[in-house]
Amino acid sequence: MNENIVELLLYLFENYIYENEEASMDEKTIHQGLSQAGFASLTIDNAFNWLEDLQKDINSYQSVQIQNDSFRVFTAKEHMKIDEESLDFILYLNSSGILDNVQREILINAIMKLEVNHFEVDDLQWLALMVLFSQPDQEQAFANLEALLFETEELYEH
Repeated sequence: MNENIVELLLYLFENYIYENEEASMDEKTIHQGLSQAGFASLTIDNAFNWLEDLQKDINSYQSVQIQNDSFRVFTAKEHMKIDEESLDFILYLNSSGILDNVQREILINAIMKLEVNHFEVDDLQWLALMVLFSQPDQEQAFANLEALLFETEELYEH
């Protein structure tokens, strides 16, 4: 199996987080399930670390206020990791109200922490779902993004 952390995160989200209401799933049980699915232990550990960092970012960004009329400039490092199609998608999610400015920053920060050089916009869509799913009171934004992913294609292009 390709040892891509994004693939593992998507697998984890689809198989353990999204549909699972059982709070009894502990990290050890999930780690064993991911190992049985063919993921390497180091990749699993990196994914758990990424999820912990995501939750820390969500908690630390709670008090951050970003004005609605602010303008986001992407750094050279962000441009190297996030292609134009993905940047357009992030800006679309932000301008359509699916992600607010703080959630946009959480998503960008989460992307930058991934140990991959490049990923597809399809992966970004799932990462955005994970960011929304990880936050309280985001059911409507999550539902809007989910509907966008499963009902439309290329809607966000200019």
